Amino acid sequence: MPKNIALKFLILGYILFICSSCNINQSEQLNIADHQEYITTWQEQKFSMFIHWGLYSIPAGIWDGKRITGYSEQIKGHAKIPTEDYRKLALEFNPTMWNADSIASLAKEAGMKSIVMTAKHHDGFCMFASKYTPFNILNATPYKKDVLKELSDACKRHNLKFGVYFSLIDWDYPDALPFTSVRNSDSIPPLHHEYNLNQIRELLTSYGEVSELWFDMGAPTYEQSREIAELVKELQPSCLVSGRIWNDQGDFMVMGDNYQPDFKMGVPWQSPASMFRETWSYRSWQERPSVEDKINEKIHDLVKVVSSGGNYLLNIGPKADGSIVPFEKQVLDGVGKWLKTNGESIYGTEESPISRQEWGYITSKPQKLYLHVANYPENNRLTIKGLNINITRIYPLSDPDFALNYNVSSSGCEVELSEKMVRNKYITVIAVEYKGELIYTPTNALHLNENGILVLTPENSENYHSYSGHDYYSSKPTVVKMKWYVLNNSNEPLEVEIAHTNNERSTKGLKLSINDEAHIIDASNSYNHTINNVKLHTERINTIEVVNKNQDNPHKGLKVAGLSITIKYI
Repeated sequence: MPKNIALKFLILGYILFICSSCNINQSEQLNIADHQEYITTWQEQKFSMFIHWGLYSIPAGIWDGKRITGYSEQIKGHAKIPTEDYRKLALEFNPTMWNADSIASLAKEAGMKSIVMTAKHHDGFCMFASKYTPFNILNATPYKKDVLKELSDACKRHNLKFGVYFSLIDWDYPDALPFTSVRNSDSIPPLHHEYNLNQIRELLTSYGEVSELWFDMGAPTYEQSREIAELVKELQPSCLVSGRIWNDQGDFMVMGDNYQPDFKMGVPWQSPASMFRETWSYRSWQERPSVEDKINEKIHDLVKVVSSGGNYLLNIGPKADGSIVPFEKQVLDGVGKWLKTNGESIYGTEESPISRQEWGYITSKPQKLYLHVANYPENNRLTIKGLNINITRIYPLSDPDFALNYNVSSSGCEVELSEKMVRNKYITVIAVEYKGELIYTPTNALHLNENGILVLTPENSENYHSYSGHDYYSSKPTVVKMKWYVLNNSNEPLEVEIAHTNNERSTKGLKLSINDEAHIIDASNSYNHTINNVKLHTERINTIEVVNKNQDNPHKGLKVAGLSITIKYI
């Protein structure tokens, strides 16, 4: 072959290689963008319905005439019921009062945006048509209908997202480990893992679009968690995986049952809440407070979770016949009525940069703040220290024409709550509209000292968290982002000295952002670097953040022992 022709083929091959690489990068970028869109769509739901319903709804917390404490959906474990005896419950399961459209309508009226139902809980009974076990609602009960399919179809008709709960442990599957009534974090043997994979395929190929797969319990290996997560993305890329898949494979973190974090979260998260802390499924002997008290409790929980950046997943437990407990319906109706007036302060909002106030909570949208007044100050004045914005008007969300007086000064903003204003018996929402930039100085803002020096360390940072662990009992909060707020009164340039001594060496390093300008911190055992001629704002707060450089695992904790960032005038 002539040399010039060979050279042309070589160049052509190189060009094709480069183009192929570009396409791969573009594909990866597209996948990242799509995934972020799925996350954003999920976060916008804010408020959703959880349903715990199954064979355990028949005994309803009673076995052999005795009240069984502990979660009633786990009565097989708590009462030590033999498998053969528990299986007989399927012969009684005939939920003739079940109506999927009524459930969807109830969720819709309550202001919920999706429904997540227990397809299979720890007892192993499938509320869907599974060909991998006869222990399912079609084959083992006189009802012989697929209630999960009915609910999926109803959600489509009512424009609701549809999610599925799936227990990784199975107290009925013969190749699973023997269950314990105390710990639900048993490992998953290979055959059991394959069984789970097969049923996950069924759920993601036979029930339409699934917005989230809500895994629970078990102690899978890293490889098992990853294989499940990859299968979900292969079958339905838009389906999000809950953090209880463990081993940092979830798209969003799930708090402990009925838990709301008292610290900041740095990843998408959800708080699952039962109507009563004692149980998730229906319990016949459950003590119920007044409806008003429960409505008040759930509205406060919803506002607290959403104002902290989370989603709120509130559970109901239908009776064995499929009917909804009237008390639970009344509570949801009450929450829904509050949301009809105040939903603007919940949906489409973000966590406000303003810290939680003594009088309540704050959510935000562009050019708008929502003040959720849970505790009225004695002087009827809401004070937000450090807030300096160009307000255009302030009014109760329930009465936009009722203007409230306010005052903005260098120390903050003060809103007068008129005696003539109608106060909501649960939470009153005040809307604050403003123009321009939201300027807020947090109470934990730091100053350069009299010598023009400020040292930032893990000890004086504001921490943002995720959870990391291989099961429910090992999962602990991890710091995934550190943030500092810095005040600067001079236009002089500064230098930033970074020192990092890390015994747990990471090859990926850290990313330091100074007002969104990124700098990479090497992960070597001894690292020192100086950034010169840094300009900080004088008219507003400066933010400095540290995260892991590699965000493939956003739940991985920072390795920041020995990190110090010194800011000083040149």
